[in-house]
Amino acid sequence: MPSQRKLVVIITFSQAVCLAFALWMQNMGENVSAQAIQGNSAEMTSEHADLAITAFRVGTVLWLTGIQFGINWIVIARVLKPSDNQFQQQQEASLLAINELVRTRDAIIFGLAKLAESRDPDTGQHLERISLYSVRLATALRKHPKFQETVSSEFVRMIGISSVLHDIGKVGVEDSILLKPGLLTEEERSKIRLHAEIGSECIHQIERRLGNTDFLAMAHDIALCHHERWDGGGYPRKLTEYETPLAARIVAICDVYDALASKRVYKEAVPHVDCVVEIEANAGTHFDPDLVDVFLSIHEQFEDIAARFRDNAIARSDHVSAIRGGSFVPSTNEQPNADLPTLVH
Repeated sequence: MPSQRKLVVIITFSQAVCLAFALWMQNMGENVSAQAIQGNSAEMTSEHADLAITAFRVGTVLWLTGIQFGINWIVIARVLKPSDNQFQQQQEASLLAINELVRTRDAIIFGLAKLAESRDPDTGQHLERISLYSVRLATALRKHPKFQETVSSEFVRMIGISSVLHDIGKVGVEDSILLKPGLLTEEERSKIRLHAEIGSECIHQIERRLGNTDFLAMAHDIALCHHERWDGGGYPRKLTEYETPLAARIVAICDVYDALASKRVYKEAVPHVDCVVEIEANAGTHFDPDLVDVFLSIHEQFEDIAARFRDNAIARSDHVSAIRGGSFVPSTNEQPNADLPTLVH
């Protein structure tokens, strides 16, 4: 017999038994009360007799109600326990399956980003660093009153994986430009800046097939807008201030820091303290000043990540970074390092 049908039968039977027992108790109680009244007729009025019978009936009903509730509780608990265990097992299996799908998705996304980046073989562990920088900066933003409602734990988790797609658009940049060892011409810079729109369009095509998701929306924003500037001097849309999505403003700081702090074939790594000075000096021009304030409070964490994921070999920066063909402008006319090429809009 199915558990639901068995449950109905048992509860119905228990209720019938309790009802029959209640009627029997009521009849017995009334007989006893009547005999007691007759034996004490001189001392008890009819009104008192009615009150005594009513009190007995109420007490009997309450007592039997408690018994019936207890019986039904025990029956339901025993009958439904196997179903509850089965449901819990199914829930656990579903959660495991979902977690496995998320892990698989994240691994595939990171693999695709790495595959795209492999066209420039000297970029080292750029993606790993960008992901960690973004997570650390987003986590710190959760304590800032302006961002507490926006930056949730899910936001932090999503930016950790979606940030690795920031330069996915460089798959559409020709090798003669992407791999050019020297400085880029103005025409070459204009072509390489197309990587932002190429990447966003690539992600948009994925969205068309999978439907809108928070993850893809964030990845799209980052790919398209991580070279925008707070003062509107960036690309491709020359967005200003809060027109640029928050995730892209976060990655903009992380991308520039990594471009400065990493050793490349055409430059030495800029010391951490100089990287911090450059980012602080560009608050309110290139970067969101509130984000820079938060960055300054945790910049030691960036230094730690850069040290742990430092490229083992001399690496050449991808030309779509914020330094080569990017939108970063140093705070002074002096180069952070003599070997660092001129930084351009």
